[in-house]
Amino acid sequence: MADDEGDGLTAADRQKYSEAFNIFDKHQQGYLQWRPDFANLWRAIGQNPTEADIRRILDENNAIGGTGHFTLETFLKLCENREDNLRKEQLIEAFKTFDKDGKGTLTIAQIRYVLMTMGDPLTDEEADRFIDFADKNKEGAHAEIDYEELVERLDDLDPGDKV
Repeated sequence: MADDEGDGLTAADRQKYSEAFNIFDKHQQGYLQWRPDFANLWRAIGQNPTEADIRRILDENNAIGGTGHFTLETFLKLCENREDNLRKEQLIEAFKTFDKDGKGTLTIAQIRYVLMTMGDPLTDEEADRFIDFADKNKEGAHAEIDYEELVERLDDLDPGDKV
């Protein structure tokens, strides 16, 4: 598999999704038809897409090649994108827990509290680096951080970058 195919998936997920693809690829051709195979395969891996979701995915991907078929590599890339979106949604939901007024923002103090007390707590130095990243306008202790924007900025980081 090429380096850009399925890189964001764990080895276990990659194997699970590959096995599902191969079960649907009964003739072992290395590709499946977008209609009807994709929707059935997507549901087989635990997704519950609406018809609008399926249409959107088909439109986005048929425009690329227009073959009417998709390969395992294409499928893994779609699974990777789904995993990325799930992680982002989970992080946003976690931030929402602390957003008592529903404004879509958290204060520096709230973010520091979460970083220092939840999950694997960060050290003071690690928390400072994260706060420095989060406070892009350098407003200091009075900054209100839009956490959806923060999640997008985190998602845009290269995997080797440290916050």
